[in-house]
Amino acid sequence: MAVLAVAIALVVKLFLSTLIHQDSPFMLFFTAIVVSTWYGGMAAGLAATALAAISCDYFFLPPKYVLFATSWEQGVRLAIFVLEGICICTAVTILNSARIRAQQSQIAALHCQAILLQSEERFRLLVEGVKDYAIFMLDADGIIASWNAGAARITGYKAREAIGQHYSRFYTYTDIESGTPQQELQQAIAQERLETEGWRVRRDGSQFWANAVTTVLKDGSGEIKGFSQVVRDVTERQRSEEFLRQSEERLRLALEASNMGIWDWNLRTHQLTWSSQQEILFDLAPGTFSGTYEAALDRIHPADRTSVGEALTRAIERTGRFEQEFRIFGADGSIRWLAGQGKVFYDDAGRAMRMTGINRDISQQKQAAAEIQAALQEKEVLLKEIHHRVKNNLQIVSSLLNLQSSYISDRHTLEILKAGENRIYSMALVHDLLYRSQNLARINLAEYIEALTTNLYSAANLNSNQVTFKVETEPIWVGIDTAIPCGLIVNELTSNALKYAFPSGRMGQINVTIKSLTHNNVILKVGDNGIGLPLKLDWRKTETLGLQIVNTLTTQLQGSIELTKREFGTEFIVIFAIQPNI
Repeated sequence: MAVLAVAIALVVKLFLSTLIHQDSPFMLFFTAIVVSTWYGGMAAGLAATALAAISCDYFFLPPKYVLFATSWEQGVRLAIFVLEGICICTAVTILNSARIRAQQSQIAALHCQAILLQSEERFRLLVEGVKDYAIFMLDADGIIASWNAGAARITGYKAREAIGQHYSRFYTYTDIESGTPQQELQQAIAQERLETEGWRVRRDGSQFWANAVTTVLKDGSGEIKGFSQVVRDVTERQRSEEFLRQSEERLRLALEASNMGIWDWNLRTHQLTWSSQQEILFDLAPGTFSGTYEAALDRIHPADRTSVGEALTRAIERTGRFEQEFRIFGADGSIRWLAGQGKVFYDDAGRAMRMTGINRDISQQKQAAAEIQAALQEKEVLLKEIHHRVKNNLQIVSSLLNLQSSYISDRHTLEILKAGENRIYSMALVHDLLYRSQNLARINLAEYIEALTTNLYSAANLNSNQVTFKVETEPIWVGIDTAIPCGLIVNELTSNALKYAFPSGRMGQINVTIKSLTHNNVILKVGDNGIGLPLKLDWRKTETLGLQIVNTLTTQLQGSIELTKREFGTEFIVIFAIQPNI
C-alpha cells in the first residue's frame, strides 16, 4: 500500500512538476502518506513517509538525482517533512481506530438488538403457546394488555375480547362488590408477589377454581408499570380436597362408633375437645375433661411429657403428622400405654389451624412385646451358655489329647493326636467367638481365621526366621454351619504346609487369604512357596485323612476347590457361597 501510494504520487508529481512550484515538492506526497495510513495502518504510513522523503530528495531537491542531501537546509527540510509525515500518520491512525471502534460498537449494538428481538420473540411465542396456564399482562390500572392461548382456552375469551378490559370481569359478582380485585392488586404491590385462590367466571358463565399468581412489574427507577398474572385451573384439585374433607368427616364419625378416643385441638384458641371414648381411655367421666392442653398433659406419665410435647411441636411446625406412644395414669394409679396419631390442618396462608387425631389403648401389645423380649433375652442367655459349655467340653477333649500325647513316643501316632487336637481347637474357637459376640448367629470370619492361624503357627514350634505367615482377611460374617467347615479346611491345609512344605529347615512363607467376591461368594486361598506336591499325587483321591477332610468339607459348603501350583509351592483355592447379611 505504501509503495503504490508513493509511486502514484511520484508519477503525478513528475507530470505536474512544471505546474507545481519547486519550493513545494512535498505537498502531493502528504496525500500518499494519508492514504497509506488510512488503508494500511501506522506501519504503511511510516513506510510511505520514508519512501516520499527519499523520492523528494532524489528527484526534486537540488542537486537532483543525488540520494543524500548535500546542504543542511535540505536536510532540515527533509527532517521537517518526515516529522510532519509521522504526525500525519499518528493522527490518521487515531482517527481510523476511532472509526473502527465506532463501527464495531454499532455492529455490537445491532447484534445485541437482534438477539434481544429474537429473545423477545421466543418468549412471546412461548407464552402464547402455553395452553395449560392463562398468562397475561395488566397495566398499572388493571387493564389487560396481553393475552395468550392458555387464557383463551381457560376463560373462553379471545384476545380481542379481553385486551383493553379490566381483569375484574373474571371475578364473581360477590368478589367484585367486595372490592377483591383491587385489594389483591394492592396486596401484590405491598408484597411484590401474591398468590391467591378463588372462583373465577368464564365467558359462558360457568365458574372454575383458579390459582392466580400476581407479580408486580417495575422499571429501573422502581416505578410500577403494571402486573403479570399466571392463572391455573385447579377445579379438579379443589374438588378432590373437598372430597377428602368429607371422607375425613365420615372417618371421624366411624371412629366415634369404635373403641378409639378422638381428640381435636384448635391451635388458635387452644381449645382441646375430647370424645367420650377419649375420656374413658383416660379414666374420666364423660363430659368432665376441662378442655385444656395442660389438663391433658397432667394425665401423661412425667417421663413421657417432654417427648409428647416435642412430637406435637414437630408435627405443627414441620411434618404435619403426630405419632407417639406414651403412658398415662389411671384413676387407680395404674399405668396404661396409649398410641396417639394426629394430623395438622392449615389455612390458605399455611398457618396451622387445628390438629385432629385418635388414641388407642396398646397396653396388651406392650405387655406381649415385653414378654417376647424377655423370652428372647432368656434364649440369648441359654445360647451363650450352650456355646460356653460346648467350648469348655471341646477344650477338655483337646487337653486330654494333649495330655495323652505326652505318653506316646511313636511320632506317627503323636502327629495324629496333634492333628485331632488342632481340629478340636478350630471347632472350639467358633463357639468361643460366638459366646463372646453380641451376635449369636454369626461370627466374623476374618477374626476367626486370624486366631486359628496364630494358634497353628504357635503350636508348630517353628523358628520365626524359618517360616513366616501372611494372613489377608476382610470382615465377613457367617453362621456356625459355614464357620466350622471353613476353619477345618484352613486348619488341614495350613497344618499340611507346616509339616511338609519346608523340610530340613527350609525357609519360606505360608499365605492365607479370605475375601468376598460378587454374589455373596467367598474365596479362600491357602498357599506356600515350599517344595510343592508330588506330580503323580492325585490329591482328590488321596488316602491321607487331611485332604479327604478338605474335599469333604468343600462339598459340605457346596463350593469348589482347585490346586493351582504343584512345583515351587502349593496353593489351594476354595470358593463357596454364604448367606447374605439380613
